[in-house]
Amino acid sequence: MADDAGEMANLNYWAHWLGLDLVPRVSDVFMSDIDGRSWEALPLLRSLTDRLDPSLGAVDLNIHSVWALISSKPGVLPADPMLHRDLAARVGRLLDSQTISRQARRELENVHYGLRLSSR
Repeated sequence: MADDAGEMANLNYWAHWLGLDLVPRVSDVFMSDIDGRSWEALPLLRSLTDRLDPSLGAVDLNIHSVWALISSKPGVLPADPMLHRDLAARVGRLLDSQTISRQARRELENVHYGLRLSSR
């Protein structure tokens, strides 16, 4: 996930895996779709927010995916105030924990900043 195309491939895969991409797929080619128009950002953010749990083995990947989604679809943060509060609480707990990598912490700090800006 070294570039925007890789980030979008990750998000496309998440949307597909979580059942948010309603288009039947016969191959992995859909992951190279760089516009992410086959799924909606808000349901994906809800699903990824639920996965911001330090007990999950892939919490760093989940943090990265939330960060990538917000970076690629910035209008998603203010779209749902309840989700905004839940995400802010989860981000705060993870930032207070010692269970995440340095990169995940940097990405969470960016998410935290974005949450603060979007609530003004």
